[in-house]
Amino acid sequence: MLQGRTAEHETIIDLPEKAAPRYGRALPSRDREGAVFKVGLSAFLFALNAAICWPLFRSEYLDNFQSTEGVFSSLARFLIQYLPHTSWCPWFDAGIPFENTYLPLVPSLTALISFAAGSSPAYALHWLAALAYCLAPVFLFLFARNISGRTAPAFAAALLWSVCSPSMLIPKILADVGTAWGSRRLQTVIFYGEIPHNLALALLPLALLALTGFLNKPTRRKLALAVCAVAAVMASNAFGIVAVAVSAAILVLVREEIRYRQLLSVAAILAIAYLLICRFLPPSLIELIRVNSQVSEGDYRYTVKSMAFALLFAIAITALFFAIRRLHDPMLRFAILFSAAFGGVTVLELWLGISFIPQPHRYHLEMEAGLCLLAAFAPDPLARRLSPKFKLAAGVLAAVALSVMAASNYAYARHLMHPVDITRTIAYRQAKWIGAHLSGQRVFVSGDNEFWFNLFADNPQLSAGHEGSAPNLMQLVAVYTIESGQNAGAQDGPISVLWLRAFGCGAVTVPGPASRDYSHPIANPRKFDGLLPLVWREDDQSVYQVPTRSASLAHVIPVSAVVTRRPAHGLDVEPLRPYVAALEDPTVPPASLTWENPAHGQITAMIAPTQVVSVQINYDPGWRATAGGRMLRIRPDPLGLMIIDPDGAGSRSIDLEFTGGTERAVCLAISLLTAAALLGLLIWPKRDRAAIGRVRVDHRSQ
Repeated sequence: MLQGRTAEHETIIDLPEKAAPRYGRALPSRDREGAVFKVGLSAFLFALNAAICWPLFRSEYLDNFQSTEGVFSSLARFLIQYLPHTSWCPWFDAGIPFENTYLPLVPSLTALISFAAGSSPAYALHWLAALAYCLAPVFLFLFARNISGRTAPAFAAALLWSVCSPSMLIPKILADVGTAWGSRRLQTVIFYGEIPHNLALALLPLALLALTGFLNKPTRRKLALAVCAVAAVMASNAFGIVAVAVSAAILVLVREEIRYRQLLSVAAILAIAYLLICRFLPPSLIELIRVNSQVSEGDYRYTVKSMAFALLFAIAITALFFAIRRLHDPMLRFAILFSAAFGGVTVLELWLGISFIPQPHRYHLEMEAGLCLLAAFAPDPLARRLSPKFKLAAGVLAAVALSVMAASNYAYARHLMHPVDITRTIAYRQAKWIGAHLSGQRVFVSGDNEFWFNLFADNPQLSAGHEGSAPNLMQLVAVYTIESGQNAGAQDGPISVLWLRAFGCGAVTVPGPASRDYSHPIANPRKFDGLLPLVWREDDQSVYQVPTRSASLAHVIPVSAVVTRRPAHGLDVEPLRPYVAALEDPTVPPASLTWENPAHGQITAMIAPTQVVSVQINYDPGWRATAGGRMLRIRPDPLGLMIIDPDGAGSRSIDLEFTGGTERAVCLAISLLTAAALLGLLIWPKRDRAAIGRVRVDHRSQ
């Protein structure tokens, strides 16, 4: 029976039961063949990349201790060991909120894989990194195929990205990789530990694919999927946040018909995605990253000159957009704008020394993906016109060239990855010795070992965190001063010791010139000789103990000893001297600080009326102190550490807890409400429009 509807509704045909497919609509044979072909090409891309990076799937530890991957493994270990009490991380940067350690996706996924598989966090991280490496070209292929409708150039782009590194055309990157036949993408994963950036890069095409699906046919489920996909990129890496925002705008601009409602829709999706993850990226942290990134790995502070370059760059991109509007293929337009945006900022810095955003050279990974798309889609119109013989000849030549590059990538990967027995490494032995002999004391671990230290020991560190999100400027000043000794002259050692004492360090590790460290951050590695006792040395790695009256990070000091002003620079240590002297005053009974969990401690002390409690942990508005049920005042001193006003004298027991504060509570509520709304969009049953239509027709017939 044919049941009609008004023109506003689709026609519904009741098929005989025999003809109706049991599980939804059956695909036409051509569509089935196309789907199988797509799956086959995707499997080939995955297999090719898996063959290149196969040791990464199987290795627990590699001989690349300059890599920051140790930090992400340590964070995964922290989550496994202390959940749900993980709001405060004492291991890095003199103690920081967990969201300041790094964006959460990589540590969380690593912890989940490690827990589920019963493996070490290091092995789980390698498995995640290898999976992201293999899936990135697959997702790029699916995205390009969806946008263009063309399988051959989409596959060619993904294949090029699998075995080519266009950034090798930049001399500085070529020199860093060491060979034109290596894989820059793999090198950044293995040598530098750029796993979060590469994960964001892998998820980016998937997010753009989800956005395309929503723009083509908006539904609530497609909206929820697009938001979740974009949020995953944002939760991976700060560079991923920029990449997904820029890419989403380009995606709308290259469509056949630019609709400003679609720009608003994409902006709304980006905003909702942020709300979903805002608990891990509150506004105060965004502002902190904005400020810190301007002086991280270079001087990227905004000036009139940099703003002028930014304006000129924006004008150039706009002119390029209008120049390519007549190109028929939206994927080609996307590739051109994407390559120009990310390649432009990269090339300007690495070739001309021009920068107007923080660390623009880091976007060369995005540039590589864009150039591979461009190399595949630019010649596609001409390739379609070639005769079958020319196509066959070109295909054979391309296959041979790509096979040679794949073989070179395979060889380079084996050169790059060397599994090691971690127990025989200096990083492991040093961490285990400190954990056993200086239990619980804060240490300043310098050099490569800082990234791996907390994978094997629980001692808090003065450094080792992500500089871009370090909340205490004076902690960064202390680290820089101790490492560089800049302009300190003969006072380099004594000034460094003052900073170590002020931040509660019980030891400092120093890689000597003969150590295997990739970086040797302490410019004068012998400055502590004769000044601090040497307690351990192997392979020119030294541990100097900083003698202290108490290993606790809580101290009772006179009000007069509280630091009165912030040091102007690392050599301005006069404000530190009364404070450090008070820490070593033998006439004051020591205070004890014991921890129930990383976010909840107990201070026990005997306090006189003119004394306060100094806690050598970074101040944050989320800390709360109570004694006998009464709230105590916590304030930051000029070093960024905590001062607790005890509100009374005598023997006191102070409960110290990190509750997160108002901003984090509000962000948590927003994230939970957003997640609940998106879940509702995904699982709420659809209205049965067909049944409604039938009811209306049957009612009218009666």
